[in-house]
Amino acid sequence: MTRQFGKASATGSLTMITILLYTAPAAAQDREEFKAKGGLYISAAAGISLPNDGEFNGIQAPILPSPGMPGAPANIVVDYGSDFTAQGAIGYRIPRRFFGLFQPSIELEYNSVSASVSSGAFNAGNQSFGGDFDVDSYSLNYQSDIRWSNGQRVIPFLGGGVGIADVESNIRYFPNNGVATSPTFGVLGSETAVTLQSNAGLRFVLTDRIELQARVRYQRIRGLDFERRFIAGGNNAFNSSVTGRFESFNFFGGLQYNF
Repeated sequence: MTRQFGKASATGSLTMITILLYTAPAAAQDREEFKAKGGLYISAAAGISLPNDGEFNGIQAPILPSPGMPGAPANIVVDYGSDFTAQGAIGYRIPRRFFGLFQPSIELEYNSVSASVSSGAFNAGNQSFGGDFDVDSYSLNYQSDIRWSNGQRVIPFLGGGVGIADVESNIRYFPNNGVATSPTFGVLGSETAVTLQSNAGLRFVLTDRIELQARVRYQRIRGLDFERRFIAGGNNAFNSSVTGRFESFNFFGGLQYNF
């Protein structure tokens, strides 16, 4: 049985070598003939955003009529629900390849993420949360297509970007004590911060001009500073400054048009 296995293994190896010897010249010729075509393009996509839980931390320094104890922690955990995201970009595909496979593109992009607030907790308490958290970002992206053939109809790509995000927080909550029936506190304000993102996906070539695309993105925004404010009874009194970050995974489907 060992001898039969050895014969089968040898036969399989010879067959594989024959296939490689036969296909290698054709593959090499295809790579030599392939010319990276460059040019301008525009793209638009929409999808779903899945934000990670957020955490905002600070120290209370209440100004009347805000209740609270000076020096006490103000730790807020926020659970976001899945929500809508959309993006649009204009870019330039560079007519060159690097390391034989990677064709780069540079693009300017606008992206919008709107995250609804589903639940949360203040200082590990029991509160009812609601509101929303909106992010509009403007970024410069780098993208590398993985290209190996003129007739390639499915093109994987990898990339990332850096930019500026305009963030608006409208997180509101009240304690589940049977007394309050409307928000008593909020994490409120607008902030501008640096956003970092990474992308991976596939493009499906329909024509020389039109491509479908599917991508997944991880976005991270750090150093967000907001205020915890007492808003019950029509008040708007400062309680504490809180700092946190926003992270999300986003799944897009869209179109690209090549000029």
